[in-house]
Amino acid sequence: MFGLRNASVFVIAATFVLAWHSPVAARDFVVGQSVDLSGLSNVGKDFSNGARTYFDSVNARGGVQGRKISFVQLDDSGRAAEARANTQKLLRENGVDVMLGSTTAESLLAVLAAAAAVTPRVAVLGAPTGIELDAAMLGAAFPTRASYREEARALLDSLRMFHDGPIAIVQGEGPDAPVTHAASRAEALARGASIAFDGSAAQWQARSTREAKAGAVVISGDALGVAPVAQHTRRVSPQSWLLSFSTVDYRNLFELAGAAASGMFIAQVVPPPGKTIHAFQREHRALMKQFRDEPPSQHTLEGYVAARVLTAAFAQVEGDPTPAKVARALRALPATEFGPLRVSLQRPSSVGRAYVDVTAISSKGALLE
Repeated sequence: MFGLRNASVFVIAATFVLAWHSPVAARDFVVGQSVDLSGLSNVGKDFSNGARTYFDSVNARGGVQGRKISFVQLDDSGRAAEARANTQKLLRENGVDVMLGSTTAESLLAVLAAAAAVTPRVAVLGAPTGIELDAAMLGAAFPTRASYREEARALLDSLRMFHDGPIAIVQGEGPDAPVTHAASRAEALARGASIAFDGSAAQWQARSTREAKAGAVVISGDALGVAPVAQHTRRVSPQSWLLSFSTVDYRNLFELAGAAASGMFIAQVVPPPGKTIHAFQREHRALMKQFRDEPPSQHTLEGYVAARVLTAAFAQVEGDPTPAKVARALRALPATEFGPLRVSLQRPSSVGRAYVDVTAISSKGALLE
C-alpha cells in the first residue's frame, strides 16, 4: 500500500514537472485590413489576393514558428469614413497585431488616424497608394512602395527621350486623382518644364478642342477616369504622348479606351509580375496558381511583397504577439531584396522604396515588359 501511494505521488509530481516545462504555444498573429473589395477598381481586390495568397502559403507550411497568420478583412468600398470605422472595429473586436494599408490616399489616412488613437499604436504596413506621409504619420506607417512623386519623376524622365516641349497635366477621375495630379505638377515645376495646361478633364476637353495641343499629356486617375481623357486626346491630337500612374489598371483601361490606350506610358512600382527572371517572381506566379488559380498582376505582386515583408518581421517576435512587439520587429527588420526592388522599413528609408519602372500598353492591351 505504501509503495502504491508513493508511486501515485511520483506520477503526479512527474506530470506537474512535465507540464511546468512543456512549452505553451504562442497565439496566432492577427493581421487586419480595411480595403476596397467592392468598388469599380481592381486595385484593392488584387492587392488583397496577393497578400492572402502568401499568408495561405505560410500557414500551409505550418505558420511562423508554429503560429498561424489570421488575415481579417472588412470592405470599405474605397470610402474613408468606412475605412476608419472598419479599423476601429478590427482593433476593438479582433485584437489585430498589425494592419495592412488601405487602397486609396484618403482611406489610408483614415486607417492611420484610427490606428494612432489606440495605445500602443498599431503599425500599418504597405498600401497600394503612393501618398507621401508626414513625419507624424510615418511613426506608425511603413510604406513598401514608391511615392507618387517618385512615379511622376520616372514618367517625366522617360518622356525626355521622346519629347522636350510643353506638357499638359490633366486631372481625371478616381480616388487618388488629386494626389497624383499634385505630384505631376510638383515634379514638372521642380524641373522647370513648360506646362501648357493644368486643370480638370472637363477643362482639358473644352480647351484642347479649340486651341493648340500639348505634345505630351500626363493624366491622373483610375482606369475609368483616364479612359475618356485618353480617347478625347487621341481624337484631337493623335501624335501626343500619353502618360499615367500605377493607379491605372491597364487591363480595365484597354477594355474602356480600346486603341486609345495603345502606346500609353504607365508607371509601375513592382517588377513585372509575368516575368520569371527572379525567384520572387516565380514564387508569386506559382502561389497565385496554387491558391487562387488566377494570373498575377502588378497589384497582386504588391500585396505579396507586403505580406512577405510582414511575415519576416513576425519571425522575429518572441512569445505572444502584441502590436508593440510587431512594430519593433518592423522597425528593426533588415532590408528585403526582391530583385531590383529593395524594401527597407528603417528610418530614413526613402531610397529603399524608390523602385519605379515605366512601361507601355501594347496594341493588344498587354504591358511591354
